[in-house]
Amino acid sequence: MTVTAVERRSATLVSADAAGYSRLMAADELATIHAIKVFRDAAHDIAVEHGGRLVDSPGDNLLFEFGSAASALAASLRFQAFVVDTNERYPAEDRMQFRIGIHSGEVVVDTDRIYGSGINIAARLERLARPGGICISQSARDGLDMTPTLEDIGPQWVKNIPHPVHAFFVDVPGEAVPVRPATSAWPAIAVMPFETTEGDRDAEYLADGMSEDLITTLAMWRQFPVIARNSTFTYKGRTIDPVIVGKELGAEYIVVGSLRRFDQRVRISAQLLGAETGQHIWADRWNTTLDDAFETGHEIAQAISVALRPELLKDMSERAMRQAPGDLTAWDYALRGLWHLRRTTRDDGEQAVALLTRAVQLDPGSGFAHAHLAHAHYRMLQHHWTVDREADRAALIEHAESAVACDPMDANGYLFRSLACSVQGKGEDALAALRRAVELNPSLPVARSLLGQFLGIAGRTEEGLRELDNAIRLSPRDPQLWTFHAGKAVVLGVVGRYEESRAESERALEIDPESASATAYSNIAATSALLGELPRARAALAETLRVWPNMSISTLRALFASIPEPAVEAFFYGLRLAGWVPEEEDEKTSATTAPPANPGHDADRPPLDVGRKVSP
Repeated sequence: MTVTAVERRSATLVSADAAGYSRLMAADELATIHAIKVFRDAAHDIAVEHGGRLVDSPGDNLLFEFGSAASALAASLRFQAFVVDTNERYPAEDRMQFRIGIHSGEVVVDTDRIYGSGINIAARLERLARPGGICISQSARDGLDMTPTLEDIGPQWVKNIPHPVHAFFVDVPGEAVPVRPATSAWPAIAVMPFETTEGDRDAEYLADGMSEDLITTLAMWRQFPVIARNSTFTYKGRTIDPVIVGKELGAEYIVVGSLRRFDQRVRISAQLLGAETGQHIWADRWNTTLDDAFETGHEIAQAISVALRPELLKDMSERAMRQAPGDLTAWDYALRGLWHLRRTTRDDGEQAVALLTRAVQLDPGSGFAHAHLAHAHYRMLQHHWTVDREADRAALIEHAESAVACDPMDANGYLFRSLACSVQGKGEDALAALRRAVELNPSLPVARSLLGQFLGIAGRTEEGLRELDNAIRLSPRDPQLWTFHAGKAVVLGVVGRYEESRAESERALEIDPESASATAYSNIAATSALLGELPRARAALAETLRVWPNMSISTLRALFASIPEPAVEAFFYGLRLAGWVPEEEDEKTSATTAPPANPGHDADRPPLDVGRKVSP
């Protein structure tokens, strides 16, 4: 076998195909074939005029090679304009539109043929484009001299490509943008009567009450329309098919559950099902006694609602990630942003900001989108990802206020308003916002957690710790449970209860070693040193600098702006005892030679702890 030399070169590839080609062929084969030939000849001539060439044209697909991204895009825009002009002669149902994908990369040339993964990427981008539209990759965009109006749709996982491709829609005159409502309705949820053993009247009474409590508690979230009890209880005693029930009640999610009694012991179980397919999404169970169940039935219903909400949002955001980018609405962009908010990388943080910004642009009246855009900017600050601290701070404040203005009855808006107040040093306003959030939704654990931390830093230590414990009790399996313990560590550290504060940081590490690392290790280092345990302090400091190598006084001061000055100076003193030598000094810190004897309180400064994470 003889191996011949091949040429490698950089090129920009353009893949185009006709949208709805199979439908057009089924309606009129000859007319469709004629149209394809007309458009193929026009595309060929336009490509040659722009220094490109037609490489292949099987069926309705066209593959071109150009020497630059600029010439490829100019030719593609010219071709789409030709298609629009040509289609004016035909009725809408007979018009042929083309999708175009553009990618720049290296190709292997063998005589007139070209090979390489870039061809596949261009073809996948073409499938992402809307009919009449153009979708380009990051590499193609980087090769443009002048950037046209683009819509960033973020990294896209496409078939047979092992890495995501960052893609953009190009603004094309005449493009078929889908006409859909700016914001989709929240999916409805139906809570079915909990099942019991036939003939057990006590269990039936308890189960009915629990189902009713769960309906009421879920309705307080104000985000999921909850089917009324009068409708769902018509199914009591019947074996249900979630697909049929979903269609009959107009619900996309179904909650089913059971209450089983064994003497005086009671087991309560609940499941979340997708009504479209009957797919199982989540399940959990609780064990108690009959007497306790009668006393705490409402609390169990509250616990079920707390567990359900993140699972519902997770399922909805994952469905949005599978949605074709060309069909995205403001609602879909918001859910995609929420998907990225659940991840802890800088790239995910930036994607969340971009997607939620797009959601707000498409639907300025969406309180949900404004609230989570505020959250996204807060994440950029708290994880030290920001490149412009003042811009992120201003955006946090703006969108938190917009969230409350758009929906003054949604607890999430007040939750993020509290963080906006925090970065402005408005302690009393932050506390008022959190009290309103808890009043609107007592089942929002993160609001109770933050309320506890704000109260503690304002000097009301025991009241703050009680609220933090309430949050932990309310959501003992919360994805952000580590932050509740981190909050306790802050409150305890402010009043000099260093051993207890360290224990809470250690608990946060046990729950989530990755997310809690910077917060927990820095506090363990400072508190251990202040307790005189220097070997332990030095080990914790080493871990802190491993996960946060650029820790600085200025960054810490910005994060601790809410905490009373004596407590901050005690923290810095502890880190110095542990061996920390910051690269920069400030007047206050360099003058600190001993910890303050009595860390004080400043009620005007709300809390903002290192790495504090808020669950969406």
